[in-house]
Amino acid sequence: MVKVLLCHNPNAGNKGHDRDSLEAALKLAGHDVRYASVKDGEFVKAFEKSVDLIVAAGGDGTIARVLTVIPDRRVPVAILPLGTANNFARSLGIAGTPQELVEMWNPEHTCPVSIGSVTGHWGTSLFLEAYGVGVFPQFLLDARKGKKPEGADNLRQGRALFQKAIKRAKPIEAVLTIDGKKHERELLGVEICNIAFTGPGLPLASTADVSDDKLDIVLIEPDDRKALIEWIESPMEDQPPVTSRKGSKIEVTFRDAPTRLDDESYEATGGKHSIDLACEDRQLRVVIPVKHPVQKTPEKKAAVA
Repeated sequence: MVKVLLCHNPNAGNKGHDRDSLEAALKLAGHDVRYASVKDGEFVKAFEKSVDLIVAAGGDGTIARVLTVIPDRRVPVAILPLGTANNFARSLGIAGTPQELVEMWNPEHTCPVSIGSVTGHWGTSLFLEAYGVGVFPQFLLDARKGKKPEGADNLRQGRALFQKAIKRAKPIEAVLTIDGKKHERELLGVEICNIAFTGPGLPLASTADVSDDKLDIVLIEPDDRKALIEWIESPMEDQPPVTSRKGSKIEVTFRDAPTRLDDESYEATGGKHSIDLACEDRQLRVVIPVKHPVQKTPEKKAAVA
């Protein structure tokens, strides 16, 4: 029997995403379950006991909270996406109900996943999704102010707010050094991404690979303002109109602009800031669900009437 630590946000998701329902699903799949709430002030102590599998259940904030504090990255991690955007799960192609996913796990079938590291005046922090400067953090700050709707309406509202932020954004001067090569640009914003999807379910870093030990640098240029606003209307149809680079060691220098670390955003504090980013040396092992042999696309398509 596989010993599982279920790390759960009790406030996430809808009916069927509560502790009892998730524990029942895991037990149905034959797992021995131990529970830990990410809202517990002593949550990190849950990792002190040995387990065979760690399960992170919640939205993107919860997933990042769990994955960035795991002390032993040799232990495989499975994801139960219970949020709205579910950017990390989307980036890995993980989708399904908890009841479906738990029976598709094989702890040996994993994908290596890098964790981002950012160092600034405050010290060093880890991130799973992205670190950003400029227009995207400003959008997140704006999104705090209103009432947050549920489900698809939340994504729709988020995308509309991002469009508004792009429309009124003023360029900032940024200096980026990517693997020793210096770039001076005037930008609406820059996002240093670890995964493809970000914010309200947008594949802004479409070439990002969580396993390549590199970060994707997404530059939002003033000349692309109109095209980006239009792209947000149908983001799955085309590549985003942004400039992208990949790098292992990145330094970003800027003045007086808002910033964000995953889904946490911070107001501009004035002055000049220099930020260093890279991937952590040790990768995680994230379980990729395996379909049952009978789960396949029918070879014959339905006839058109």
